[in-house]
Amino acid sequence: MSLLERQIVFRDEIAAEDGAAPPSSPGMAIYREAYRARLLGALETSFERTRRWVGESAFIAAASHYILTVPPTGWTLDEYGADFPGVLAELFAQDPEVAELAWLEWHRQQAFAAKDAPQLDPVALAAAGYSEQDWEQMRFAMAAGFAARRIATNCVELWAALAEGDAADFAVTHDAGTALLVWRHSFAPRHRIAASDEGHALMRIAQGATLGEVAEDANAPKLGQWLTQWLTEGMFAEAGCELKPAYSEAALSVG
Repeated sequence: MSLLERQIVFRDEIAAEDGAAPPSSPGMAIYREAYRARLLGALETSFERTRRWVGESAFIAAASHYILTVPPTGWTLDEYGADFPGVLAELFAQDPEVAELAWLEWHRQQAFAAKDAPQLDPVALAAAGYSEQDWEQMRFAMAAGFAARRIATNCVELWAALAEGDAADFAVTHDAGTALLVWRHSFAPRHRIAASDEGHALMRIAQGATLGEVAEDANAPKLGQWLTQWLTEGMFAEAGCELKPAYSEAALSVG
């Protein structure tokens, strides 16, 4: 058996469920316990408010399911948890705020740690002398850590409420007409809710659409107001007619 084959067998045994494949030795039992404890600790750190919202036992059950079904693929534990909001969406299908809260926690952390990107200067952009045709062909590269998704609950209010405690008295409400935006600006993660039409327009830009293409589906005066706000908020890193489409995986994931 080659070294790679041995490593694969060892990995599979560590990640196996005890009921289906009991540990082959006392040493393997120790490895399994340490492996799971380390991954559980990483999830508890990344999704601290989600843990407090659902409760310790429910969180551990969900995290244990995730650990057994989604092994790490990155070189650092900071990367572990990217798919956890999706798993929570399945496990808590009747409570959509859980997955949305987890998504917000995860992407705020990702925005904080994202690779640095320049910040588009609104004054310089306005003074660049672009023609009307240039503006129609304009593309934008998103700010560091940009992510967006549609939401159906008041998860942003829940996120804020959990900063003060367990938010036991918090009332979840439902509204399918909004989007949640996350990005980094001035070295700090930012997030806010957007109306569905604004969120859709910004997602299209993140996916590589030109300003003219976005304008075909949006009210022109409203698009102008959005663009002013986006530039003020530091939503973009670059702009240009020759800018190649830089597709945002986070934006593409929500359509």
